[in-house]
Amino acid sequence: MDTILKSFLQKIDQGDYEDIPKLADWLEAHDDPRAELARTASTLEPQEIAEELVKVRSMRPDHDSLVNVLVMLGVAAATGAPDLIPVAFRASQFESAPTTPVWWPPSAKKCLNDVEKAIEIKKLPADIARAMTNARRIKVDRLLAAFPPREQPTPLSPPAPD
Repeated sequence: MDTILKSFLQKIDQGDYEDIPKLADWLEAHDDPRAELARTASTLEPQEIAEELVKVRSMRPDHDSLVNVLVMLGVAAATGAPDLIPVAFRASQFESAPTTPVWWPPSAKKCLNDVEKAIEIKKLPADIARAMTNARRIKVDRLLAAFPPREQPTPLSPPAPD
């Protein structure tokens, strides 16, 4: 296997996504049909990000933090061990469950609008940044899957102990 190709794949697998267009150029120069796949992996469309944003926003939040605090306080009171009580309580520890029993999944259209707006104003909320990371990783995984295992980068082994 070509050492340049192996180097590109290893860097991309480790998260150096700036090398994807370089890999595409290299593959194109060597008449490799996977160049187009590499080109598509180097960009993200708002729709791809929005699809991942729907998944990110579909994860239901954990609302058992109040219960955990009450249990911790009860155990501390029962055992007489005040050091079990945390010094700094966060506001999130006192959140209660939603008042409505129905949880509404996010709208794909709203997610797409949110992604487009975030890109337009160049300000990414955490959930959109997470969706971008997920979408990028999916494209990179598809790209790396196009290379046979003998061409796949080998994981770096830790240095031998002295």
